[in-house]
Amino acid sequence: MDDVAAYLLSYLSRSFDAFKERAGPPAMFEAALFGACARTGSLYVFHFRPELVGGVYVLSVMRHTALQDGDFVYLGDERIKLSEAIAAAHAEPEMPGRPKSRLPRYVIQDHISDPAYESIGGDIQLAIADRAGFRPFMICKPRVHGQPQAYFSYLGRELTDDLKTVGQTIVGGQAMV
Repeated sequence: MDDVAAYLLSYLSRSFDAFKERAGPPAMFEAALFGACARTGSLYVFHFRPELVGGVYVLSVMRHTALQDGDFVYLGDERIKLSEAIAAAHAEPEMPGRPKSRLPRYVIQDHISDPAYESIGGDIQLAIADRAGFRPFMICKPRVHGQPQAYFSYLGRELTDDLKTVGQTIVGGQAMV
């Protein structure tokens, strides 16, 4: 995993350096490489993101190891605020419909929905990554919170008629609420 992360940092750095000169701030991105190392069996997350060094943005990588249940790595804007909000939510008593095991999902969704955080957008994507592999899940989401009408989302997109099948195969598989 360390070798793959080093290669990916080199590759992404060259791409980022070439693109940031033309695009400026829209070139900013974050990515993560995660999984189990075949050699050591350990779980890793490598978080790639731009960092300001001497007035110039360079791509950096943070290596997360010794991961425990409940650990998370947040990618995106307002990292400090979101990390603090997630930690604060873990300190509160569990609320019905918001199990502690999924608190990062709910805190991030709350911030996506909050107009005060306009730079946090997109949609929630849920997956489980462990030694067995990476398994993305569909999410059953209400159209309007508190109302019964709902839809399925997969990897951040609503599964509309044109996205819910590939030939005769149904996209998405298992789902979470």
